[in-house]
Amino acid sequence: MKLPSFPDSFFTYFSAVAVNLLTYGGGMAYGWSSPALPKLNGQVDPEHNPLSQPITVREESWIASLLSLGAMISPLLAEFISEKIGRKKTLLALSLPMIIGHFIMIFANNVLHFYIARFLMGLTEGCIFSIIPVYSAEISEKHNRGTIGAIMLLFISIGHFSSSTIGPYVSLQNFGIISLVPCLLFLIIFGIFVPETPYFYVLVDKTDYARKCLKKLRRKDDIDEEMEEIIKGVKELKGTQDKNPYKELFTDKHSVRAFLIALNLMVLQQFTGLIYIVDYTQKIFDSAQTPLNGDISVILVTTIQVFSIASSTNTIDRVNRKVLLIISLIIIFLLQIILGAFFYLQQNNVDLKQVSWLPIACLMIFIMAFQLGIGPISYIFPGEILEPNVKSLGNTLVMSLGLLAEFGIATLFPLMSDQIGFYVPFWIFALTSFVAVFFVWFCVPETRGKSFLQIQNDVRNKEK
Repeated sequence: MKLPSFPDSFFTYFSAVAVNLLTYGGGMAYGWSSPALPKLNGQVDPEHNPLSQPITVREESWIASLLSLGAMISPLLAEFISEKIGRKKTLLALSLPMIIGHFIMIFANNVLHFYIARFLMGLTEGCIFSIIPVYSAEISEKHNRGTIGAIMLLFISIGHFSSSTIGPYVSLQNFGIISLVPCLLFLIIFGIFVPETPYFYVLVDKTDYARKCLKKLRRKDDIDEEMEEIIKGVKELKGTQDKNPYKELFTDKHSVRAFLIALNLMVLQQFTGLIYIVDYTQKIFDSAQTPLNGDISVILVTTIQVFSIASSTNTIDRVNRKVLLIISLIIIFLLQIILGAFFYLQQNNVDLKQVSWLPIACLMIFIMAFQLGIGPISYIFPGEILEPNVKSLGNTLVMSLGLLAEFGIATLFPLMSDQIGFYVPFWIFALTSFVAVFFVWFCVPETRGKSFLQIQNDVRNKEK
């Protein structure tokens, strides 16, 4: 069967890009900490600090981590609302906390203002991670599901890159104004031009709207075969709705197994250390006394991040996902061992000037390994493996618990680094990555190129 050409799928990709403008804003919020915290703690440009005095290490860790706390709380609310009013309206409504957060940042002159703003932004981040994967999966086709799903991480990385290239060179107030732009573009472009998903319309018995929506997405009238598949899938889902999804998720052995695999993969992804590296990239380079200025080193790393995730949008549907996961995790394990050893030796006053370039190289390779494997796959995976009747709830819980792990890392690891040693977090991340290799090898099923039904059958068959 001939696959649809790119022009046939153009509006599907356009819709995926439009919805991920909000993800771009979320990426800027995630990348904000690296250039902003050195300004708030007085290490960089102290005369333009909007606060009356520099922040402490504890305040620094809370400003960085409250984004994750907000993101942890909102997915359950977002999931509930999206089932009632649709994916599109939910995304539009829950983009507002991030917009309000940016406005607070622009006028902030107190640590409490930054706490509130970061928490509000986190509420939108949680919606991004829980609803955009669902929206993307429901507008995609079988042949481009992985690619469209990976666009989310591409836009996060572009947002992070934007923060790294703009943040060090503008005031925090101007940084807040610039960060508003993608969020406002999202409201306009996604709000006006992009439709709801056909799955949602079928779910609420609006089949005519679903047909119009699918025709708009596919840019063709011959959508009967795909429409029948959607209706069949929704009927199967409705056939299970008399069952309590909470009970099914935790009592049905197939659902429990799929949920635990998805959850463990997400938590292990968090413990590879990305959030710690994202929040403290500039501090890592400054501590390592690299030959390049910390700002320039950060830009190099985030540039690599953008190109890596752009490559992964093609690779992820061409190479078996287990292979990508295992290669990714082995590389991350080795790199974190090296980084930990570097900072351990530095703490013990070993002269490392000859290898001061090593942290730059390690983080560049780390970003490539993460974005070509464990990063995008861990976000796509829950939507592929979970049973239809618990998919929405299960995906939401996976995201929330993953973000809880992220909050813990962002809050506790900076304090651990300050009290015990800068090298300790890297060795913890290395240990976790080593464990993750064996988890993927023995527990994670292959999902590339398979229908949802085939994937779920693989999970059931593995239990026998």
